[in-house]
Amino acid sequence: MALLIIGLALFVGAHLLPTSQALRGALVARLGQNGYKALVAIASGVGLVLTVIGFGRAPEEQIFPPSETARMLLPVAMAVAFVLMATAYAPGRLRRLLRHPMLAAVLIWSGLHFLANGDLAGNILFGTFAVWSAFAILSAARRGQKIGGPSTRAGADVIAVVLGLAAFAAILYLHETLFGVSPI
Repeated sequence: MALLIIGLALFVGAHLLPTSQALRGALVARLGQNGYKALVAIASGVGLVLTVIGFGRAPEEQIFPPSETARMLLPVAMAVAFVLMATAYAPGRLRRLLRHPMLAAVLIWSGLHFLANGDLAGNILFGTFAVWSAFAILSAARRGQKIGGPSTRAGADVIAVVLGLAAFAAILYLHETLFGVSPI
């Protein structure tokens, strides 16, 4: 369980750096822009690896009964989350309209998985990501951060939807192989 917590602390901590302009500025001044980016990338990568290993090794301890409603909503909500994730990388109108589609995707994924699992490791993993993504959305809004600029590439939206749904279908099909749990 310690690896899971350390991994989440590294991953989320690296992603919280932009919320503190003073700390981010000090790190950029000391390490340079590329050094700062490397630090964030390395901390995120190590954190992600430790999180995956820690989650896989965590003991199974049920905290609350899984929500059948959340389990029922997960397939549709995850299709939406995958489309939102693809939208984050597409320079289309949806990305501009939604402001923070990747964070919204993470919030949908983590919030529903938190409710649908109810085990200790899942509560720690999905709860951490849900709180972080909600905080990041609010923090970005407070700072006035906006995603993208004007776009004239409506085709990018269609590509994002198609790629998001294709990725969702692949993960749905491989979910049991990859994560040991059948999603349906």
